[in-house]
Formats: sequence, C-alpha cells, structure tokens
Amino acid sequence: MKRIIILLTLSFLTLRGICQPVVSTPSFPSSVDLFDLFEVSFTLGNSYVNPYDPDTIDIYALFIAPDNTTFKVNAFYYEDYSFQKVIVGNDYYEKVADSLNDVGWRIRFTPNQVGNWRFKIFATDANGTTNYPNYLYCFFSCNSVNNAKGFITKANARYLKREIIKNGQRQFHSFFPVGPNIAWYDCLDYCYFQRPTGIYFYEDHIDSLYNKANYMRIWINRYQYLSLYGPEYTQPENGVPKVYFDSIVNQKDSAELDAIVDYAAQHDIAIMFSFFNQNDFKIQNKPCSPSDWVNNPFHTILQLENPCDFFIDPEAIRITKKLIRYIVSRWGYATNIMCWELWNEVANMFNMCEGDKHIEQDVQEWHDEMAIYLALNDPFQHCITSSTGNPTNHPYLFDIMFNSLDVAQHHNYQNIQKAKSNEQLSYVLYVKANESHNIYPTHPFFMGEFGFGQNSSSPSYVDKDPFGIDLHNSLWSSLFSGSIGPASFWWWDYLGDQGLFHRFTPLLNFCEGLPLLSETFTSYQTGQEDGHKLVFPNNIETYYMINATEDTIYGWSQDTAFAYQSLRWLTDYVIPYGMPHPYHFMDNGVFDPIGYVYTLNLSKRPQPSSNSNTIEIPITNQPVGSKYLVIWYNSETGYAYNKISFATVIINAEGDKVISFNFPSFIRDLQHQTITNTFGDAVFSLFLSNLPDPPVN
Repeated sequence: MKRIIILLTLSFLTLRGICQPVVSTPSFPSSVDLFDLFEVSFTLGNSYVNPYDPDTIDIYALFIAPDNTTFKVNAFYYEDYSFQKVIVGNDYYEKVADSLNDVGWRIRFTPNQVGNWRFKIFATDANGTTNYPNYLYCFFSCNSVNNAKGFITKANARYLKREIIKNGQRQFHSFFPVGPNIAWYDCLDYCYFQRPTGIYFYEDHIDSLYNKANYMRIWINRYQYLSLYGPEYTQPENGVPKVYFDSIVNQKDSAELDAIVDYAAQHDIAIMFSFFNQNDFKIQNKPCSPSDWVNNPFHTILQLENPCDFFIDPEAIRITKKLIRYIVSRWGYATNIMCWELWNEVANMFNMCEGDKHIEQDVQEWHDEMAIYLALNDPFQHCITSSTGNPTNHPYLFDIMFNSLDVAQHHNYQNIQKAKSNEQLSYVLYVKANESHNIYPTHPFFMGEFGFGQNSSSPSYVDKDPFGIDLHNSLWSSLFSGSIGPASFWWWDYLGDQGLFHRFTPLLNFCEGLPLLSETFTSYQTGQEDGHKLVFPNNIETYYMINATEDTIYGWSQDTAFAYQSLRWLTDYVIPYGMPHPYHFMDNGVFDPIGYVYTLNLSKRPQPSSNSNTIEIPITNQPVGSKYLVIWYNSETGYAYNKISFATVIINAEGDKVISFNFPSFIRDLQHQTITNTFGDAVFSLFLSNLPDPPVN
C-alpha cells in the first residue's frame, strides 16, 4: 500500500510539473563586451492566450555580477520583423519584409562589470514556478574594452552624468542632451497612412544628427505612425486597422523601435521615449489625424467614457502598467535611453475633463504610482520624467506632478508676431528654468520642446526664421539657464528642409569639453526689465552660470542688436511717404517678407549697439583684486579662440563688487564699428586663477 501511495504521489508531481512552464534550452553568447547588449532567447513548451500579461505568465532572469550584485530583468514576448527600403523617385518608404518566423521570448541585459557572470531564468504561471537551469546557473563572461559608453543617470540636483570607458579608464562625465525632437515619421500617402517612411526616416535624421548632436526625443504612441498600442493604420487587414491593446503589443512597431534605438546607439544619439500624449485622448476633428479619443482603445475596447478616467480606472491602470513593463523589459537595456517620459503635455488633458475637481490630484497620484512601478521594473534606473506643456496654465499641477520623478520638464512656444523684446525666447527659456528650480530644488530641469508657435493663419517657420537665428540664440541662452542642456527644438522638418542640424554642433563641441558640474551652479542674466523691454548694460546681453565658490563661470554674451526680436525690426524696405516704419511683422500682424535682414549677409549686419565692450558679473565670495582666466569660444564651432585674457574683481561705479572683463574686440570691433561674426556673440569660461597677467603685445 505504501508503495502505491508513493507511486501515485510521484505521478501527481510529474503531471503537475508538465503543466508548469517549460523553458527551452536558451540561446546566448558565451561572452559580451562591457556595456554591450547581452541577449538571451528561448521558447516555452506552453502556450498562453496573453503572453503579455505577467499575471498569466511571468518570466524573469536573475543576473549575478562578479561582485555578487544581483539584477532582476523581466523577459518579454517577441516576434521578429525585418524591413526593406523601397525607392520611389526621390522618395522612399518602408516595406515589411517576409517574417523570419522567429517567435519566442527574449531577455535583454547590459553587464556593467568585467568578469564572470551567471544567471538563472524563472517562469511562473497558474500552475507554479520552474527555473532554468534547475540546480546550477548559466554562465557568460564580460570583456574589458578601451572605449565604451554606459548609462545616463542623475548626477545631482542640476545635471545628468554618463559612465564611460575612455582609454581603458572608467569615469563619469557630464551629459548635456543636445538635439531636437523627431517625434514621428511620415507616410508618403499622408491621409491614408500607407507607404510609411518608418525606420529609414529615423536613419536619415540620425545620420543628419551624427557628430552634430547627441540626443533626440521620440513618441511611441502615434497610431498612424509608431505606436505600441492602438489601431495599426500602416498595415490594415482587409482595409481595417488591427487594434493592439491589452492582450497584444504591436510587434511590427516594436521591431521598428528596436532598429531605431540600435541605429541611434551606433551614432551616439541618446533618446527620450514619450509613452502617452494628449492627442490620443481628445476629439481633434482634424483631417488625417486618427490619434484621438474616438479611436483610442481605452475608449473603444475598455469603454472608458471620460478621457480622464484613464488616471483612476483600475483596469486602465493595470493595462498601463503592463505596457510600461513591456517597454522597460524590451528597451531598458539600452545605455542610450536618457529618460522615460510618462506623458507628453498631460495638462492639455484637462480640456476634456471639465467639471472634474480632482483631476490634478488624480494626475499627480497616477504619476506617483507609475514612477514607482517603473523604477521597480527597471534594473538600470533610467531617469523618469513627464511634461505639462506650459505650466502657467496649470501652476498647481506643475507644483506637485514631479515630486516622484527625476527630471522636471515643460514645453514653451512663443508668438513671434506679437512678442515684445523681453519675451524673446532666449529670455523666456532662462526664466522657465529658474522657476522650475525654485519649485523643485532637487530636480534637474529640461525644456523638452520649444519654438515659435505656428498655425494655419501664421507664416511658416521657414518664413519666420529661415537661417535659424532664433534657434542659435535660444540654444545658447538655455544651455546656461540651469537646465540639463539646451532646450530641445520641436520643428524637425524645418531643420531638415533648411539644413539647420549643424546649429547644434557648436553646443555639442562645447559641452563635451565640460567637466562633471556640481549642483551648486546657479544661473543668472545681466538684464533688467523696463516695461516691455529688457535693458542690458552696454547692450550686451549675457546669460551665465556660476558655482557656489565662484571659482568657475560659464556663459554666453551677444550684442542685443543680434537678438532675433531686434533683427526683425531692421529693414531694407523703402518707407512710403506717410507710412509708419515697417517691421518684419507689421503692427497689424501682416508678414513683411521684404524687411527681414539676414545676418549671414555681411553688408546687412548691424553695427555695435554701444561704445563699450565691458561686461560685469556680480561677485560675492571672492575679494577685490582676484583674477580670473577668461577663455572665449566661437559660438559657431564651440571651440576656443586661440587667445586668453584676464578679468579682475573690482568695485564698479555703482559701488558693487563685480568681475569686469571685455567682450572680444576682434568680434565686436568698436574702432571700426563692425561685428565680424554671424551672430554678434561668443561663449566664455572664467576660472579663478593665480597665473600672472599675460604680456602686453
């Protein structure tokens, strides 16, 4: 009888074991380089209705480093796609190639230590848990390298950092994101969303950014282009878009994102992923724009009535968490992911939530919950952010939304037709960064989008600023605003059409020469508001940042005649008798295409707007007579001029203690009343110095 019981028990355990997840022998490389992708592929002997639901099938690997540090990395379900580029005249589009029938599971990991690693795979379903291998571990080695780039993380309350290997030495460098938004690709058949340009659109733009920028921001939620959930318009089935939601992620778009992330990494471009955006949750009534509430599966499938129920409905929260887990599982390995962005301009949702008194609190609590969930599932702890749009419209939300996030962010657009001089973007970007630091003193800040606002009734951006004058000025001023980097420009088509990607190059060159900056740097500017004007001493506007000990200062100075709002007032236009002085934009807002002066034309450049090159920066902690080494940089290359000078702390005519130094006379030539460079500006570094004064030539 005892023997029968034992046999029955063994039979039961055997049958039960068959029902548990069965992990096939995984495939993986025996070695990998430091900070490179280590990928494990395997299949399951079981099938599941919803392989995307960790409540149905939960698979993860436990990695153990050479120093016994552990990393838990979730697996993800994977279907392979490949793509072909089809040339049509001067255009091209992306065609999905034949499937390689590669379907199964993946685990992606990036080792951060040299030496021998081991890992074990765990799989759990309703019948229990199994692991592979049963008693031992899988092993691989991580090789040392001479040069590599690791993860981007928060350095301190002001800046980001990146771990790098340079000439075999491991170190941290400041990471300043320099680059534009490239939110989505195009389709040749615009209103039908057929013949998408897909990954090749991104490859072209990444090629354009290579060695000119190091960052771009993309959306992964635009139904007619790149989106992991929602209707798939680029590949309809029998003329009807297939809807991906809850039980399945769009694998074609996931494969596109694989290719984009990898291509960007090869070209040293970091990426911000934007998960959700307000366009999916509002009725837009725009032609050729299916990204709206009418087509949103949270409405069509989950049957949410109000868009703002997204933030509080338990099932919506469950589905959102699954999507976030999938994103982190598949792309969290990437060292070139700078930030996860939970929402694009979430405050714009409030227009659909009239009467909801709790919406701001709901949004804040949703962000708290998702940030915690994301961090728990991200072994590499990428920075987390979100964006509100213009915080002026919803100040309370901006004051609370970023409490649980790593980076505060908002977006800013100005109306070029109505802007006063103290509303020029260079100044606005400085003000917004400082406002954010006052609210979130422990949070780095980023202006994730900026530009002139544009609508169908206004002139195109090409007409407004065809050579990127305002872009150049705004990038340099915002770099010294206390932000993690220069503001990120929105209109990527304008950049491509006008060939303006090189406007980022000088900032990239300058930032790569900066050390790891401390959080004590504080930003300032030298102007004073006078009604609708900003008044700068000697008509030289200066934006700068200085650390607490006042031994290091970085900044940018420009003759105010070269500020965009000043340039648009200059004109070649012959004034008809009795007519008011015409502006680039007339007083009634009508565009004046004749009156725009391009500083690229030497004969039309403004003259110096004052008879003094002196710049004064207030100083507190250094005594009178202290000397600073002054290095000036070309704003169009980012590299230092082959000239140095010294500045001295003095008491000025007003009785204030200041560092006094001169704008370069070889740029702002007062003797000949000329300005010799394109933008009338230069970048500077000041370092407290004990060096003797240079000899007088």
